[in-house]
Amino acid sequence: MTIVRSHGRAAFSLIELLVAIAIIAALLAITLPALARSRESARQAICLSNVRQVMLAFTTYAGDYRGVIPGTYWQGAQNLDWCGRNNVLYTSSPGSYRHPFETSVMRDHLDNADRVLGCPTAKRHANTFFDYTAVIRMAGARIDLPWHASYPLRPQVSNSPRKPFPHIPLLVEEHDLFYNRTYDDGSFAGNDQVSTRHGTRASGSDAGGRGGAGHIGYLDGSVGAFRPPVGPSDRLAENSDLDAGHFRLLKKRAAAYPVWESSATEFGWANRAAN
Repeated sequence: MTIVRSHGRAAFSLIELLVAIAIIAALLAITLPALARSRESARQAICLSNVRQVMLAFTTYAGDYRGVIPGTYWQGAQNLDWCGRNNVLYTSSPGSYRHPFETSVMRDHLDNADRVLGCPTAKRHANTFFDYTAVIRMAGARIDLPWHASYPLRPQVSNSPRKPFPHIPLLVEEHDLFYNRTYDDGSFAGNDQVSTRHGTRASGSDAGGRGGAGHIGYLDGSVGAFRPPVGPSDRLAENSDLDAGHFRLLKKRAAAYPVWESSATEFGWANRAAN
C-alpha cells in the first residue's frame, strides 16, 4: 500500500500581508524624502558649478581684454552684451542662432553654454535662455576693483543695518517670478530678486521662500550660495524682499552707489564709482 503525502505550502494570512504592506510604506516614507533631498543637493551642486564656469568665462575674457568684463545689457549696439540676448547680431536675426550666447564676446570662453546657463532645479520653466543674470551697472567693470558692496538686512526699513557681500556681486541666480519670467534680458536690475529655490523643502523653478538660497558669482571670480531677506510668500512681491534696487557699491564709507540701473554711456562706471 502506497501512502501519498501532501506537501502544501502555508499561505500568508491577511494580517501578515497588511503588516508587510505597512512596513514597506513606512520604509518608502523614510527613504523617498531622503532621495529627493539627495537629488536636489546634486542639482544644487551642478547649479553652483554652472555659476563658477560662467564666472571663469568672465575672468578669462577680462584677462584677454585689459582686465575688463563685457557689457551687461545696454551695450547691444556694440555687441558687448555678455549673454548675447540684446546684441544687434542676435536681435537682427535671432533665427540664425541656436542660443543668444552664440553672439556673445565670451562665446569662446564657455563650452556648452545652453546647458551651463540653466539651473537644473529651475528646469528652464521661467526663462528659455538662462537662469543667471548680470548686475546691470557692472558693465565694463575691472575684475580687480577694490570696492565693496552691501545689502540691507531688513529691506522694508529705510535705515536698516546693512551687511557686506563677500565681494561685489556680478552674476545672480535670478528669481523666476521676479522677474526672469517676464524679462529675458540677462540683466539683474530694477525690482529683480535673487532666487531662493535651493535649500527649501520643495524643488523646482517655483520653489523657494525664507531660508532658501540662490547662487551669486562675484567680481573677483568667487561664487557661493546667498540667502536673501524675503517676506512670508515666495510668490508675492513684498516690501521685505531684497531686490536689485537695494544693492549698493561702496567706494568709501561715506559713498554708497546704487547698481540697479544703468545707461549706454556708463560702460566702465563702476571703475569710477560715480553717479
